Amino acid sequence: MNIRMKSIIVSIVSLGLAGALFAAEPPPTPAFVETWGCNYKEGKDWSDKAKARDYMVDQVEKAGLAKVPGFHWTLKKGRVPVDTVWFDIHANGTAFGAARDAWDASGIGAGVDAAFDKVEDCTAGLSVMRPIYQQEGGDDDGNSLVANLACTFKHGKGFDDIPDLSRHMGGVMQSFGDDGPRFAAVRQPITRSSNYPDLFVFSLFDNVSHWTRYVGQLFSTEAGQRMRNHSDMILDCNISLWDSQQVVTPDSD
Repeated sequence: MNIRMKSIIVSIVSLGLAGALFAAEPPPTPAFVETWGCNYKEGKDWSDKAKARDYMVDQVEKAGLAKVPGFHWTLKKGRVPVDTVWFDIHANGTAFGAARDAWDASGIGAGVDAAFDKVEDCTAGLSVMRPIYQQEGGDDDGNSLVANLACTFKHGKGFDDIPDLSRHMGGVMQSFGDDGPRFAAVRQPITRSSNYPDLFVFSLFDNVSHWTRYVGQLFSTEAGQRMRNHSDMILDCNISLWDSQQVVTPDSD
């Protein structure tokens, strides 16, 4: 894997969200998301990856590059092909291009790549992401439980069906109040293999109890049942649960 873009660390909260992934106001264009799905090498774990992270941040600071939030997911429940996923999120394609060019010009890539390559084997990807729902208020320490749906379209369905479904989901999530997720978004892969999911729908919760309250609402209320039926008409999805943590603190303005 080429991990050199990790040093840009324009992550899941870089759009200014106080406590989750995006700002409350969606950007006019979709965010660009760099992902690294990884499996630890034998004998390695997060403590080793944290050392690579620290080295990367040190190199970024020495090179004078912008340091922005970084988020890291660790698999909690589910059958998926990776142990972890790292996210860098850019406000739009222009921001992604500028960040990548600055990283390439810095000359620190080889050392950062080597530090991460000692810990994990990874596959890099690029996606666009649009928020569905953002819960108002509340503080966040950067840690979350993530319910992630990996989805494929049913026959005759496609991305033209997603805006209406997203609006429906956002309205239902809002109606659940505190039982709704803190944040939810749709992520569409740009780089993907033929067997890769068409899209991902993920939601952030405080903990497992918060998530199970939300699931209870989905199955016990008319609004929840309507939303599930709408989704089932369009998507086939597999769910997995992840622990998410903030792993890089952004620079102050």
